[in-house]
Amino acid sequence: MMAMMANPPDKAPRRVAVILGTGGSGRKLLDLVLPLLLRDREIEMHGVFLEEAEVQHAAELPFVKELCRVTFSVREFTSDQFERSLALRMRTAQRALSVLARRTGVPHSFRNVRGPAVRLLLETASNSDITVFEPARRFGAPMPRPARRPCIVVAVSDPESGRRALRAAEHLAEGNASRISVLVAGSAAEDEQLINRLCADSLSGRPGRLRVVPAEGGVPALVNAARAENAALFVIAATDDLLESASLQLLRERLRCPICLVRQWEASASTH
Repeated sequence: MMAMMANPPDKAPRRVAVILGTGGSGRKLLDLVLPLLLRDREIEMHGVFLEEAEVQHAAELPFVKELCRVTFSVREFTSDQFERSLALRMRTAQRALSVLARRTGVPHSFRNVRGPAVRLLLETASNSDITVFEPARRFGAPMPRPARRPCIVVAVSDPESGRRALRAAEHLAEGNASRISVLVAGSAAEDEQLINRLCADSLSGRPGRLRVVPAEGGVPALVNAARAENAALFVIAATDDLLESASLQLLRERLRCPICLVRQWEASASTH
């Protein structure tokens, strides 16, 4: 009797890591990931609640001050109260992740880590197919109001890594290519036909906007261009150059929107 066809034993699920910080906006970050989970079932999700080294230091102080983002008032409370607040935020993030996993049927895990943010981000991104995280929040710096409709911005610097980033962005945009703005830099910017073919092969339609970024500008030029595009999410391939401390620190400090690092993401037969 012929055995039933099963998935190849070496076909591992795609690993999506979502780094949830202490800023309290984890649910909004998970909402950005939701379309990806709904469009690709071969996923396992890993939630990481990150307590940065700076937060640890603040928790050890006798008194801590926190800025309310709504009223911009400052309240002072003890280190014990601050630790309890962190624990509450961690539990809230864990519940939000569990709700999303049940809603989508995606297997998931959750862990809490403490240490330098960039080092922990590098470790997570190096072991995940996709890593989504928020930029660092500056004390007292309100988020600017968007000048126009937010979009998903994808950076393409070479054909192979750019293809992976575009395919992931297609899922995150729920198949609506008009929501995607493409930033082209590096060797890819030298061949207009190549970029057109790349977008045609990776997206379901024409991107809402396509812009060439000077190649000599590197990651800083891409970050500045993403800010100008009013990005709601910045998608970029996790190349060797990007997975360096200086580049990750730049992404965290200069961008005002969540970041999606794509290390590996091939199209699946069922979704694309």
